[in-house]
Amino acid sequence: MDWNKANTILIIAFIVINISLVIASFNNIPSEDYDVMSDDYFINNVENILKNNNIIINCEIPDDTYVLPVLDIEYNMINVNDDLLQNYLGENIKAIEDVFIYNNSKGETLEIIDGKKIIYTIRNKVPGKIQKEEFINDTISNFIKEKNINSDDFEETYRYISEDVNYVVYNQIHNDYSIENSYMYFFVDNKGIYNFEMQKAILINEIKDKIRTLPAIEALPRLLTYDDVKDKEIINIEMTYYSLEDENWKYITRINSDPTWKVNFNDGSIKYLSSFD
Repeated sequence: MDWNKANTILIIAFIVINISLVIASFNNIPSEDYDVMSDDYFINNVENILKNNNIIINCEIPDDTYVLPVLDIEYNMINVNDDLLQNYLGENIKAIEDVFIYNNSKGETLEIIDGKKIIYTIRNKVPGKIQKEEFINDTISNFIKEKNINSDDFEETYRYISEDVNYVVYNQIHNDYSIENSYMYFFVDNKGIYNFEMQKAILINEIKDKIRTLPAIEALPRLLTYDDVKDKEIINIEMTYYSLEDENWKYITRINSDPTWKVNFNDGSIKYLSSFD
């Protein structure tokens, strides 16, 4: 990404939006009573800024603001042992110290990433779009039972079905908000699950100080800092908890997770936008 270009675009976008706020103030609207979601001029400005960059909003824009705690989250560090390997690979495979990729005679692979993420590759995907949603539900339910996965506190939060890829996301839920870094991804085709990814939190604490979030409409211009969101439709916007998984993620067992706006696009991609200044 060209960060200088991205920052310039974002600054321009915020200037336009701030002009809207100034106009509102000159209309004798007390700041404590100002509701950005009732300001059609402001909303239209944001929508037009995005539209000028070929980003179309095709969903309801949440009109809520929140007062939420930051979460202190500890993640499960995976103990690579014989039981884990045999649960997934189903053979008498022995764990070896400092080895994090294992295979069985069927060509299945189990990989442990950053000490806390499981990637289980069963086979290559077979082509074709799945026609029956019930097949997906049954396949996932049976897989969870077969692999003895504890899915307590997890709920389905997203499902993407296309000719090219079909996957379902489960996230851990805390007080009705999804923990985006605590997840299970099920990649499904007409034969069943062909790939599975999992990373789980084991301890979630609320930090005492709380954050008053920005409305979603004020966070959306931050999409302009990304080069890969043009020519897309926004199909869902919701409040979640999220931590950036950067190059230091492999060293992290515990981290703060902030209230964050999650934006889903029509091609299955996701962007996370900070919900506070």
